Amino acid sequence: MDTGLDRSIPHIGVLMDKTDTAEYPRHTLPAGYAFSHYKPDLEAQWAALHFEVGQTDSLEEAEAIFKNDFAGRDIGRMLFVLDQNNELAGTGCLWDGNHFGTTLQRLHWIAVSPRHQGRGIAKAVVSKLLDVYNELGYADYIYLTSQTWSYRALRLYMGFGFRPYMGEKPPNWHAVDFTQEKIEAWRRIYGKLNEYEN
Repeated sequence: MDTGLDRSIPHIGVLMDKTDTAEYPRHTLPAGYAFSHYKPDLEAQWAALHFEVGQTDSLEEAEAIFKNDFAGRDIGRMLFVLDQNNELAGTGCLWDGNHFGTTLQRLHWIAVSPRHQGRGIAKAVVSKLLDVYNELGYADYIYLTSQTWSYRALRLYMGFGFRPYMGEKPPNWHAVDFTQEKIEAWRRIYGKLNEYEN
């Protein structure tokens, strides 16, 4: 199963940000898929999907994340992509992030089931989330967090104008030596992308 994660390189967390938040490519879902907002039966599918793609170490962990992290949140900013059988194919959300010591909008929990990858679903999810961001009246800054293992996803975000965050260490970012870690992380990411594309 290809989860899109490459565990052959060291795991280092990274941030990406975007300031031209109204400029991005518009992508739509392929035929046979549709966006849906939250419905109670999607909670279990959300947990199963994130476990399937390796974002959690167990199904129980994914279930706990949904129960704990989404409790009291605006679940109207969560997107779910359903296939023709009403099964969850992908998901993502617009999230209140506080890595920079103040509430800023971020893209979070984006994932597509390996059974549905390669069809443009992730691009449609990111495009739709940026639409939601703008429709809600936000402007000028959005960010995301990821890791070296997800360099294929990072390449996708670059296509939307996200760039590696190379500024000062955010107050709520955990790192022993942020400057060294970000340099090493992006060296490895670009090395793998060059390898992957050639």
